[in-house]
Amino acid sequence: MGYRFGPVVVGVDGSADSVGALRWAADEACRNNRELIVVHAIDPAVPADDVPPGSADLAGRAADEAVRWRPGVCATGVTATGAPAEVLRRYTRQARLVVVASHGCGNNMAHPLGSVCDELCVEAECPVLAVHAARRWADPFTVLPQEGPVVAGYDGSDSAGRALGLAFEEAAGRGQRLVVIQVWQHPGLWLHGRHHEEGRHHGPDLSSDECAVHQALVAAAEPWRERHPLVEMELRSEPGDPVEALILASQWATLMVLGTSCRADPFEPPSHSVLHRVLRGMACPALIAHGTVREHVAPEPRAAHPAAA
Repeated sequence: MGYRFGPVVVGVDGSADSVGALRWAADEACRNNRELIVVHAIDPAVPADDVPPGSADLAGRAADEAVRWRPGVCATGVTATGAPAEVLRRYTRQARLVVVASHGCGNNMAHPLGSVCDELCVEAECPVLAVHAARRWADPFTVLPQEGPVVAGYDGSDSAGRALGLAFEEAAGRGQRLVVIQVWQHPGLWLHGRHHEEGRHHGPDLSSDECAVHQALVAAAEPWRERHPLVEMELRSEPGDPVEALILASQWATLMVLGTSCRADPFEPPSHSVLHRVLRGMACPALIAHGTVREHVAPEPRAAHPAAA
């Protein structure tokens, strides 16, 4: 129940990136009419001399700033002791959403994701919004993107179904178009040399495979379309590399919704490599659909009513 009625939680550490993430979190809390909890974690493993002055009141000041940006938001600052990733992970048990910048004070650009973002993208119990290059949104006069569509990646798995449901909810709440992309791999795509040897000067005919994939995608989206009939939806199914296709789509999307395996998916593979490969090259914020299948389960198709006698 935490997902439906819980607060929006954002982690701050005083960096420009965390300020950008705070702006996204304030916008989410305002649009969804949820409380905003601003959390600053003081890691006991960090020497006291390395703790910036004013850290004890950092969360409170950030909460006040969020209220100035979004006057209708109820914001609370919380300072906690513990490793930042672990502190925020505890909040995911009852939060609607946890927002983090892809990099914080560490800002080691040699690594595509900061340690806190990296851990939460794998281990969380509610959706996680990872705001990439978040410092570009730190200026309160910078307008958050509102024009591009919400894009969801889909591959037929339970986690992708959870992402699909969350993407419909986001598109409906934002009043934006939804684009669902399913990119599938086919071994024939990489056999062009053999085709030339056989006297064929074109690639394999994948029309039947593409039709089957598209029909399955339509079937998966239909229950959600019935629940959100006002959402303008576009379905795309194409052969290729899913990682490359999603990274390209992030260039024109407002938000990318991605699934990841979690404890609620006992038959999902444990690897998160595809998710991390996409996150490394993302150009827009990524919403990771953590949670349970039950929270984002597709509604049952409507039963047909028998004709009147």
